[in-house]
Amino acid sequence: MEKVTIQEASRRLNVSQRDIREYIRNGRLKAERDPDSATGRWLVEMPEDGWEDDFKSFLNVMSAGQTPWWWAFEAKTGKVHYLLQVGIEEIMPDFLCGLRGENLYPADGHAPDQRCPNCLQEAVGQGLPLWDD
Repeated sequence: MEKVTIQEASRRLNVSQRDIREYIRNGRLKAERDPDSATGRWLVEMPEDGWEDDFKSFLNVMSAGQTPWWWAFEAKTGKVHYLLQVGIEEIMPDFLCGLRGENLYPADGHAPDQRCPNCLQEAVGQGLPLWDD
């Protein structure tokens, strides 16, 4: 099992460092002191793929009724992108194609030909819902 710092676990799991510490305290995540660290830092055992924190699970239930297609920039021009995830500290969306947006702008009513071809290819390849009306 891979072990990483609290900071790295926070980044990889998209959860605040405070929440990582709380999950360690309540046993949802396993951790141990780093024997090679002079400061006694903690190493977190990375959980299996598919692990989600409580808030993300809640958001996934709520977002089941939302379209996954969003504009990446306020101008709402160009292609719409498939939302992969949103950062935990601020709204900095990551899209399937690798693009990082500046905020989330709804793309309700967009035409299928406005979709980013790379996002579309990834979504189809992963079997994700496309929300074709």
